[in-house]
Amino acid sequence: METVRNRNPPRMKYTAPPKMESDLNFTEKEKKTLTELKQLYLETINLDVALQRDIYNIEKKYEDKHNIIFDKRKKILDEFRKQNHGDVETNQSVPNFWLRVLKASYTEFISKRDEKILECLSDIRSRLYNEPVVKFDIEFHFDPNDYFTNTVLTKTYFLNCLPDPDDPLAYDGAEIYKCEGCVIDWKQTKDQTKTENQEPSFFEFFSPPLLPEDTLDPNYCDVNAMLQNDFEVGFYLKERVIPKAVIFFTGEIADCQSSSGSETESEDTEDESDAEEEDGVDK
Repeated sequence: METVRNRNPPRMKYTAPPKMESDLNFTEKEKKTLTELKQLYLETINLDVALQRDIYNIEKKYEDKHNIIFDKRKKILDEFRKQNHGDVETNQSVPNFWLRVLKASYTEFISKRDEKILECLSDIRSRLYNEPVVKFDIEFHFDPNDYFTNTVLTKTYFLNCLPDPDDPLAYDGAEIYKCEGCVIDWKQTKDQTKTENQEPSFFEFFSPPLLPEDTLDPNYCDVNAMLQNDFEVGFYLKERVIPKAVIFFTGEIADCQSSSGSETESEDTEDESDAEEEDGVDK
């Protein structure tokens, strides 16, 4: 059974094109009735907003309790790494726990070059804030290393949980309206995220693109799509990867954050498999 931690993620903020006027002609009595029905719908929206706020408040209340458990997890991993330092050569092992967890959850983001850096990753945490705005951080904690001076790399996602005053009936749940990365203080220029002719890097995650303010900008749709995928990854880390890390590590969870194309391909494959099974039954 899915828990509240696996609820549908908030959406990326999207500015829709102007609405077209309805071609339907209503009588005055119908218009009055529809106005009353829309007012009732607005009341349900207000309830949804209050419910969402209560959910975030409950989640914040239990965050400290989760962190006590996650502290114990980190302590166990740190002790294992310390006791077995130098004994294990492959990265498919407990000493590189978080590297394997990340590779199991969304492999397309991690290059071979990134793997050496992520061997220094000691923990991943999320942190929720309800005041003054709703937002959450994804924190990547690193041991001292030869690549950068940061001990923590942070990605922050800002949520809007309120209807648009100009079009409240269009409200469809919380949405992301901004995300911010952080500056990585590389120790050498050769270790920077991406240079010419270099493959994409996991660490581009901390440098999200800026969405043009003008929706008519030729890059608006592409950047908006990139940010939507970015937010889905952040939410996925918060809701699934961090709490379920151990079963990602062991491979006991069949779950991976992949591109929409991969998901579509997977769904098509499943549909074809189901169809073949049905044909076999018919025969």
